[in-house]
Amino acid sequence: MINEYFTQMLYRDRGLDWFAEPLDIPVDDDVPFDLKTRATEAPYDAEFIYTKNDVFLETANADEFCRRGFYTAMFGFLFGGIVPFFVFFLAIVLLDIFSGDYEFASFVLVALIVVGITGLVYLVTHVHSAWDCFTYRHAAIRFNRRTRQVHVFYTPKLGGPRSYDWDDILATITPFDNGGYFVLNIMAATPDGTRYYDSFPVGGELVKHEECLGWWEYIRRYMEEGPDQVQEPGWYHTDRLSLKESFLRWFPLREMKRDKARGHDIRYSQWRMVLMSPMLALFSLGHFVSMLTSREVVWTKEIREACGEGG
Repeated sequence: MINEYFTQMLYRDRGLDWFAEPLDIPVDDDVPFDLKTRATEAPYDAEFIYTKNDVFLETANADEFCRRGFYTAMFGFLFGGIVPFFVFFLAIVLLDIFSGDYEFASFVLVALIVVGITGLVYLVTHVHSAWDCFTYRHAAIRFNRRTRQVHVFYTPKLGGPRSYDWDDILATITPFDNGGYFVLNIMAATPDGTRYYDSFPVGGELVKHEECLGWWEYIRRYMEEGPDQVQEPGWYHTDRLSLKESFLRWFPLREMKRDKARGHDIRYSQWRMVLMSPMLALFSLGHFVSMLTSREVVWTKEIREACGEGG
């Protein structure tokens, strides 16, 4: 998955038993939030929620949520679209060879075309677009009230799903990709808070620091005070195959409808969406293809039972 790309690069020499090998990295200078203290009086669901019930709240890794479909559109479509042209030229050269109209250069050309096709296929299946396709449809993160745990989904490459104690996590708000956005970052720390095992951005990117603070308060209040203490989301995200949902992920129609209901001026957002519509349409198609080639998240039996979903 996309969120695992840099994790595998940074921790490639690390074993899969992360609890036995904590990262020897000090906690950031940012002061983490107190789990027991309200950070704001305005909790905000931020439209990053997949499931909310009495037992668990499910959201996603921000890296995965914000980039899903981008790499497929930019790399998968580009390199994958060139392959048919190479195959076409290969067929023409082979027909000439089988008809007897060939020279030594024809065999060299066949070899070069085969190398080109192989290289393009490798780029599609092993470079950036590979983190977007042929994997899971979203990088799920669950906040479990019943067991007071945070369940984080990872693929078998990184040892599978992990569970951390809620009371041992540290949460801060950090800049997201240095792009003027903010993201809620959670660290799974040791009980004394001096080292941590894992770090992951939760939900997605937000423009305002206050919105990100409200997103943290939504999660904190859900875990500490109960699901009745936070509002129902404006809408739930889904990982089912839907071209409409893929377009709504990149075209902010629901977000603009929400902002208009709040009395915000959305004219600038509307013009920007119109100007960027060709690119957004491409990313939306990339999102659909990435979902189409990936499979649903399946938690381990232990985590499903802990979340009240049975075996």
